[in-house]
Amino acid sequence: MSQVEEVVSAWERIVSWLRKRAPASAEALRPGASDEEIARLNEQLGFEIPAVLEIWLRLNNGSTAKDSAKPIPGGGIARLPHRDSIIFPGGMRFLGCKEIANRRAEYLHISQDIGDSDYWKSPWLPIMEKSDTPHGIILDAQNPHGSPLLKFREGDYPSFFLASLGDFLHPLSDLLETGEAPESVMEYERFSVAEGRICWTT
Repeated sequence: MSQVEEVVSAWERIVSWLRKRAPASAEALRPGASDEEIARLNEQLGFEIPAVLEIWLRLNNGSTAKDSAKPIPGGGIARLPHRDSIIFPGGMRFLGCKEIANRRAEYLHISQDIGDSDYWKSPWLPIMEKSDTPHGIILDAQNPHGSPLLKFREGDYPSFFLASLGDFLHPLSDLLETGEAPESVMEYERFSVAEGRICWTT
């Protein structure tokens, strides 16, 4: 099975489980990204996103359908993530095309401001992130050995996490369906469902 096929298979299992067991969380999933949205993302990045990310976004363009925003006095916009958008362990949301482009731009701006090119690199795309702090998962879009995932959190440099997106989604689908994902990154994750919403144990 190719990496793209693995992502499609695992994600379809996850979405099916959410719709049956955690419908409030499923309702936070946006429809798949359009050709125009993918093209706009590629244009903003200056390169084409990897096939594994494109197919994932075409299935669902993030888990931010219920999120909102409000103006900040003096300028700017405050993001107001909805609790239903948190569908991944660690309190993480699935970022769509717009969020990926915006958050990457913000991190690159910080990197430039502090004069540290190792803080954030151009090919690094934030694809999952906590709603209240810089903490999440990056897909390295231009790695010669594929599209590995990195993990990042405030105060630390991003570091290697998993070899592929499928290595995250596949054990997650197993965990949701069976309650177990032995010998994987999800081995010790635990969850419950309350008011139709998936709740991850912290």
